[in-house]
Order: sequence, then C-alpha cells, then structure tokens
Amino acid sequence: MSITINANLRNEIGKSFAKKLKKQGLIPAIIYNKDGNINLSIDSHQFLSEYKKGNSTTTVFDLKISDNENYRVIPYKIELDPVSDFPIHIDFIFCNANKPIIAQAKINFTNVDRSPGLKRGGFLHVVARKVQLICEEEKNIPTHIEADVVSLHVGGKFRSSQLKIPAGCKLAKKGNFLIASIIGRGKSEDDKTTATADSSAKSEDKKTEAKK
Repeated sequence: MSITINANLRNEIGKSFAKKLKKQGLIPAIIYNKDGNINLSIDSHQFLSEYKKGNSTTTVFDLKISDNENYRVIPYKIELDPVSDFPIHIDFIFCNANKPIIAQAKINFTNVDRSPGLKRGGFLHVVARKVQLICEEEKNIPTHIEADVVSLHVGGKFRSSQLKIPAGCKLAKKGNFLIASIIGRGKSEDDKTTATADSSAKSEDKKTEAKK
C-alpha cells in the first residue's frame, strides 16, 4: 500500500527559496537517482498526516507530478527544524519493483516493565532508534522492528543480532552493533554473584571464629 502526495518539480534551491515554499504549504525534497537527482516540493499537509503516525520512513509514497506522471519513492532521510520539529527537507529514494528497497525502520522496545535491570532502578540508554533494512519487496517493509529487553539486567547490552527481523528483510549494516544498554543504579548479575560469594565467605569465617 502506498500514499499519494501531490508534488511539483522545481529548479530553484537554497534557504530563501525553502522559506518561500514553506509559506506556500510546501516542503522541499529531492529524489536521489544515479542518472540524476530530481528536485521537487511536496504538499506539507499531506505528508505531515503520515509523518505524525511515526512510520513515515517505512511508508511508500507516490509523488504525483501530473495525471500521467508520478514517482514511487520511500523517505531515506527527513531533516527537522531544531525548534519546531517540523520537516524542512526530505530525501527520497526510488522504489523499483525488481530491486531491493532500503527502509529506515523504527525500533520499538518491548517488555520494558519486565526488565530486571529497569526494575532495579536502571536506565535504558538507547543508542539506535532506527535501523536500516534491505527489503526484498515492498510488501516486506515492516512498520517497525521489535527489541525485547525482558532479560536485560543492569550493565546488560542489547545488540543487533537480538532484533526480530521479519522475513524478506536483512540489516544493511554488518556486524553485531549496539542498540541499547541498561545503565545506572542497581547491581549487575556479576556484582550480585560476587556479593553473594563474599557474604557466604564472611558467614563461614564467623562460624569458624565462634568454634575457636
């Protein structure tokens, strides 16, 4: 399923022209293409209605230039205004039926309330909120990727190999890279083991002293 958005080709670029587009209810954008990039502007109201849903970088858009011309694309990068968080520029890439599609999938952290580390007062330090996926077909593009932190203790790390990648997709980045970790108060499992061992040793020492 794709979302249709009205778009216009443009020749002008620059900050002053971008401000002019904003007043007209438009957002400047570009489609990256090896045969030549395409500069255009899109309807901000139509795009924002999808952007607010939180999965715009995994949504396929049909940019309608005219009745008989449109570009089937997916957002690759969305630049935001640092104050308003309003999208001020969008980079698109083409979605070709016979080629893999690159999508930036949002990571949803699940079972946060059941994580031993977070229960002990730890803090979930998120390193990556999105991951780049290579999807075989448009139908394989997920709305999000799940990261289950149910078993994480304080000091524990969640890596890319633990992500639930759907069928027909794979991570674009190689290696077992860090997604999140639990830091802050509390003790790690190693700390608890050491503490238990120390406690047992002290108890044995007291018993020995008592016998003397």
